[in-house]
Amino acid sequence: MLIEPRDPLIVRDGRPFTNSPGARAKSLPFPFPQTLAGAYRTRRALLEGLPLPERAEEVLRWALRGPLLAEEGKEGWRLLLPRPLDALRLGETLYPLRPLELPRGAGTNLPEGLLPVGLPSPSLKEKPAPLEAFWYWESFLRWLLEDAPEGFSPEGHGGPTPELRTHVSLNPTTQTAREGFLFQTSGLEFARGRNRLALVLWPEEEVEGIFPLGGERRLAFWRKGGPGVPPLPEALVQRLVQSKAARILFLTPAFLEGAYLPKGGAFRGARVVAAVVGRPQAVSGWDLREGRPKPSRRAVPAGSVYFVRLPEAWGEAEVRSWAERTWFQNLSDAEQDRRDGFGLAALGVWDGKLRKWEEA
Repeated sequence: MLIEPRDPLIVRDGRPFTNSPGARAKSLPFPFPQTLAGAYRTRRALLEGLPLPERAEEVLRWALRGPLLAEEGKEGWRLLLPRPLDALRLGETLYPLRPLELPRGAGTNLPEGLLPVGLPSPSLKEKPAPLEAFWYWESFLRWLLEDAPEGFSPEGHGGPTPELRTHVSLNPTTQTAREGFLFQTSGLEFARGRNRLALVLWPEEEVEGIFPLGGERRLAFWRKGGPGVPPLPEALVQRLVQSKAARILFLTPAFLEGAYLPKGGAFRGARVVAAVVGRPQAVSGWDLREGRPKPSRRAVPAGSVYFVRLPEAWGEAEVRSWAERTWFQNLSDAEQDRRDGFGLAALGVWDGKLRKWEEA
């Protein structure tokens, strides 16, 4: 399902926004899953005539996957994914970050059993060059299927365009601007040049129509169609069978009970041995059922990568089953977080070998 904002979308970052002069309402660079989950459930409940919050328990059970980003092209809508954090560009070369074997006598402050991740050669000391925030699916898929692609340069862009608007406060008596009462709102324009952008959502049941989304009740077009869930590549399954190791890449933020680690240190039986995790994202919101703000929580950001080992005793059937239960599924620890779209994951190859940490 596609959701295309008609006007610049405002998804607030939780900072207070008052009518005081100089106030600024800043938008997040991309909406959280719960924003789309709440909007989708509200729209569907209204269409089905379900009263809220009386039927909130039933509505909260409606699960979805996403949101991701899509761009309209000549042959239809193209899927874009958040850049993986295990990719590092130095100069003109893109390097993969991989788990490293600790030198003899060395140690880290990582939790027991976790290995550091980085570049093995100490000679690679250039300042990292920026990478596009979103990669087209074709580039992202190559990064998943090749452990260290040579000469790889991903195609993508920075996503929705930030748009800043300056407003004035009107005197209700004279209908003129009040002196000094200026404020700003920052939104996301879903366009890139002449190309239209949209949000991709995969709910249990699609809805259509023109409904509000985000702050200021700005309108968005909700329509069926758009990119489908990519199929699990057979080549990926065969590599996982051989190596008994994999990369799990989060496409939406995730909530894990062990802060940045899953409950018990494993994703559905696969043990985490290393991770590349970005800065935590603070997530809050409004609880419609309780009529009060939700407690603030910290989420693992999209793009984070986990290196996992599969049990050696698993055969092809067990590995395939695990891959199918992981590929483009929500992996957050709590069931409601999974229903809300947190922790959507993809799988990539990893040979399971530790890179030797070279000495300077």
